[in-house]
Amino acid sequence: MKELARRELARRNFKDYVLYNFKDYKVNWHHEILFKALERVERGELKRLMVFMPPRHGKSEICSIQFPSWVVGKNKDRNIILASYSGDLAIDFGRQTRNLINSAEYKKIFDTTLAEDSTAKGKWNTNGRGAYNAVGVGGATTGKGADFLIIDDPIKNRQDADSEVMRENAWSWYRSTARTRLSPEGAIILINTRWHDDDLASRILKNNPEEWEIISLPAIAEKDEEFRKKGEALWADHFTLDILENIKKDLGSYEFSALYQQQPIDSESQEFRKEWFKVRDAEELRRLNTSNFLTIDTAISEKASADYTGICDNSVDKENFWNLRAWKVKLNPKDLIDLIFTLHEERQYQKIGIEKTIYLMAIEPFLKDEMRKRNKFLPIVELQHNQISKEIRIRGLIPRYQSGSIFHITNECKDLEEELLRFPKGVHDDVADATAYQLQIAEIIKPIKYEQSQPLAGYYQDNDLRL
Repeated sequence: MKELARRELARRNFKDYVLYNFKDYKVNWHHEILFKALERVERGELKRLMVFMPPRHGKSEICSIQFPSWVVGKNKDRNIILASYSGDLAIDFGRQTRNLINSAEYKKIFDTTLAEDSTAKGKWNTNGRGAYNAVGVGGATTGKGADFLIIDDPIKNRQDADSEVMRENAWSWYRSTARTRLSPEGAIILINTRWHDDDLASRILKNNPEEWEIISLPAIAEKDEEFRKKGEALWADHFTLDILENIKKDLGSYEFSALYQQQPIDSESQEFRKEWFKVRDAEELRRLNTSNFLTIDTAISEKASADYTGICDNSVDKENFWNLRAWKVKLNPKDLIDLIFTLHEERQYQKIGIEKTIYLMAIEPFLKDEMRKRNKFLPIVELQHNQISKEIRIRGLIPRYQSGSIFHITNECKDLEEELLRFPKGVHDDVADATAYQLQIAEIIKPIKYEQSQPLAGYYQDNDLRL
């Protein structure tokens, strides 16, 4: 009776199924979270799931091997596509799942079997209408359908993650190939190492974040969580803090952050620190006597793939503190010109800096025409990059931030802060570059005081004017 009960529980509950196959599996609380989420996927209650977890913490065993076998056991007509960065790895997942279905334990639980004429490692059918296909990211799925699309690590390693071509290939394959094979009620599970800010998970979430549920569990807690406190290990019985710290020493903080903490940029390698970002309220700024400067790092396009135009509005007070508003936007040349006039009318800039190359090529002729038409002549300054790389220009801001000489106006620098915290590995740096150009033009403009050494009429005769 006890054995029959175990079999029935394994049919009903995913956790019990895994424990039936692996009696000695050390289930931790993070596995429980994964079990419950995958049960919701199987029932059709959860259609989009992302899983970010450290290596060797059970995510592939549970999601890519155990789950597919349980799914077809409960319904032998279901179709599964499993993809990974290489076809060989995907096929190996398929082999292990196939072997589970062929095992004596499985046959005690389910009546699903493999079709006699289709039992290859990476491509097999059930004794119903179900099918399993393993493919590498970039591989063809023509003619194959999926009730469950499981993508387990679409990028192989750091080298591929840092390649824009490889990231673009994975994104293109997902949109044009993998996603199109999903049935109308199908589910997607993405297991993803967070190698890069611009990875597949990030691109998907930019388009429709509301559709996805995310399980993101760092190896070492970075804040208090439901089941552990800040600084505690995720699977302390298996990977203790000492073990994790030794792994971190071997890998370095940058790689450890991506692989184990689900953070493409780690705090130890950040060049700009969050604690450097001092805040000043807009109302307080209005009471100060300031000189205003605008710098623009342009990207003249409205296409989704184009870079943003970065804009930095800087109010320099009499103590030489910078007070910044900085943001990004996608504009065509006409809209950018309109924005410059609108901002200048409100702020009355001492100087408006635009990068020389882009300014001369795309902006200058239209801007001059508009100044004549509107009878408003702007204090345009051509910014010079002087063959200095963008990274070096942005690093020029570090001394000012370190010395506490920059304020961010409340809620006006979100884009800038995101770019600086991820510099130099972030996807975008347009706002940071626009801010770095302030180093060329921002200065304290002191009020002019006239000292008259003789009657004013004498000035016109002797031109004796001292400033």
